[in-house]
Amino acid sequence: MKKLVLVILSLFVFAGIAQAGAREDLAKEVLKATDIRKMSEQVVSQVLQMQASQLKMIVIPADRTSDETALHDKIHKKLTEAVGWEKLEAEYGKFLVEVYSEEELTALVDFSRSKVGQSILKKEPVILGKIMLLMQTRIQSVLPEIQKMTRDFSESVKRIK
Repeated sequence: MKKLVLVILSLFVFAGIAQAGAREDLAKEVLKATDIRKMSEQVVSQVLQMQASQLKMIVIPADRTSDETALHDKIHKKLTEAVGWEKLEAEYGKFLVEVYSEEELTALVDFSRSKVGQSILKKEPVILGKIMLLMQTRIQSVLPEIQKMTRDFSESVKRIK
């Protein structure tokens, strides 16, 4: 009887491991089918473009342009180290396995491979870009007020001391 119980428990353990493995494989398929890598690389590119535009606001003497290039390269390297695909792929897959069931992952793979799914996924970066731009615009519009409130608070605290 003890052997039977051990065999049954072992089967449950191995079934759980196999299911987790299947979900991890499905998560990899979702990542591949949804082209998350490309989206991640686009985010890095957008951050680099924003950084480059900020540098353009700085008057840089002609003899320091190589320093500007070196800074851009350092920032690119730092971003790649922090959010490059090689750093994120396993974590993205882990998130998918934690959040979605095997059935949901299968459905995501099927959807992502479908004609409609591919069309939607290709448009997703456009939507995300518009959302990010909207958020940046809205934040920029209230940033001076927030900065003033912070300065006013700081000054009031200094007066109390």
